[in-house]
Amino acid sequence: MADVGKGVRTRTHPYNRLKQTLTGNLLPGLVFVVALALRLGFATYVHPVPSTDFAWYHNQALDILQGQGYRFQGRPTAYFPVGYPLFLAGVYGVFGVGLQVGIVVNSLLNSATAATVAVLGRRLYGPRVGLASGLAMALYLPHIEWSVVLDSEMLFSLLFVLTLLLWVRAQTAHKPMRWYALSGLVIGLSCWVRPITLLLPGVLLLARWLSGSGFWRGVRQALLVTACMALTVAPLTVRNAYALHSFVPVSTNGGVNLWQGNNPQANGAYYWPLNSKENPFLNYAAHEVTDNRLATQMAERYILHHPGRTWQMGWVKLGNLFRGVDNPLFWSLGQSRPPVSPTFATEIGRLTLGEYRLAMTFAVLGLAAQIVDLSRRRDLKVLVLWLTVLYYLALFFIFPAWSRMRAPLEPLLLVFTGTGVVALLTPWHFFHRRTDPQGVDRSRTMTHTERGK
Repeated sequence: MADVGKGVRTRTHPYNRLKQTLTGNLLPGLVFVVALALRLGFATYVHPVPSTDFAWYHNQALDILQGQGYRFQGRPTAYFPVGYPLFLAGVYGVFGVGLQVGIVVNSLLNSATAATVAVLGRRLYGPRVGLASGLAMALYLPHIEWSVVLDSEMLFSLLFVLTLLLWVRAQTAHKPMRWYALSGLVIGLSCWVRPITLLLPGVLLLARWLSGSGFWRGVRQALLVTACMALTVAPLTVRNAYALHSFVPVSTNGGVNLWQGNNPQANGAYYWPLNSKENPFLNYAAHEVTDNRLATQMAERYILHHPGRTWQMGWVKLGNLFRGVDNPLFWSLGQSRPPVSPTFATEIGRLTLGEYRLAMTFAVLGLAAQIVDLSRRRDLKVLVLWLTVLYYLALFFIFPAWSRMRAPLEPLLLVFTGTGVVALLTPWHFFHRRTDPQGVDRSRTMTHTERGK
């Protein structure tokens, strides 16, 4: 007997079609479009003129493009990592030289970061968290403001978040070692921009050990990641050895940065006195390799002899890291030429601070929800997220910090924000969700038998 319903086409309600679109495979693309529209729209009104570090990136990119190499004051340099100037030189070479070209590319990079955050949130906690996290990043004013500045944060943030996504993807992959190898290459590229990720493979090993999923398996994975990272960084290390006649893996400013945060006058934030008696590293361009070693030794000696002060200042540094939104506002609106209207600057400043505080409030709520969820479901993929955030915070417990240093961490924090939003608005769905390894919600497709279990 033929099925009565055979050949009958069921119609999907428009609301369900919209929900499937927002949380399905189109989610990253939709988040990317929203993020890019907001960033390009902001860039049409705000035109900051590069200065300090940002002018350095632009000028060094021009020198590289003109075949002069990476030099400062007539000498080969590795004081700042070459990654972003080199990237910018490539962009200028393809699309033409111009500040607006760099700003558009930074906007594209940051929009890609928003899309990556959406995929990461979906893989960790399902499509609703993916949507909430991605939109939180797309709408996040501090990053909209940073995207119109010629800064290295936009490139580094994308590589940093992509590394974590690859690790999460590897945990559910049939052949995970391919994903871990790819993550090592991405970490290596991020080291070219900022070498603070050099020790990141240790996070993967620690996550494996804590999860009880096989310590020696974690050792093999971490070694593979480290090897691929070292392979990617090696050309830069060889260049530095040839140009500076010394072993410099990436850059020479790490010791000076460490000294800035660990000396008798350190305040936990940016510290660069112009008095040579207080700052012995003013002429860093002439002796950057030896100054880097000396600064490292001075900082290490101070830390060893003043552990109490170091501990106290560590919390001050973390406070500086999360204090306000002055940096993105100053370097975007504050440096715009022609200047933006005072009314616009004031209102954007209020909105930026308010949004930042709201996002961090939901992030705390999201952390609490994740802790409860972990105790119920024992889904240990989230350990990678937590440990990566703790790794970043530990770095700036030692190094000086201000709100600009927070920018690469914020995309990960917004995954917590998205979790908090979903846990607050739909707590039953969040704590009783059923998702496959790709983060697709299967709760609606459960059979009656499965629901009764």
